[in-house]
Amino acid sequence: MVFPIPNLSSPFKALLAGMVGGLICSATPAGAQNAPNTGRLEPIVVTATRRSDPVADEKMKTQVEEALHSDPFFYDGHVTVTIENGVATLRGMVFDDWDMRQAMRISRRIAGVKRVINDLDIETGGD
Repeated sequence: MVFPIPNLSSPFKALLAGMVGGLICSATPAGAQNAPNTGRLEPIVVTATRRSDPVADEKMKTQVEEALHSDPFFYDGHVTVTIENGVATLRGMVFDDWDMRQAMRISRRIAGVKRVINDLDIETGGD
């Protein structure tokens, strides 16, 4: 099937044709060389996972914990911090909405923290 491409230079047409041709072709999945041909194109899935740097995550965790502890208006005795790939997760208990928001603000200020996940429970009253 030929699609005319108007007003384009020859090198650009060649490049575009190569890209379209590459999209139409499919690769054979590993181990499928002897599989019967069903006429279907199999999708090729490429996943890129970025491994976390455990040293950097541990350093950020320490910095977040120290920042929470050094704030004079925030009680951090019931809050734990975990960091994975620069994402800080706060777990535990705080006493009101202000404490929850303050914990998230303090955590976001640490260099390298990309995101803060709030898994804090608000416990009110003395029970």
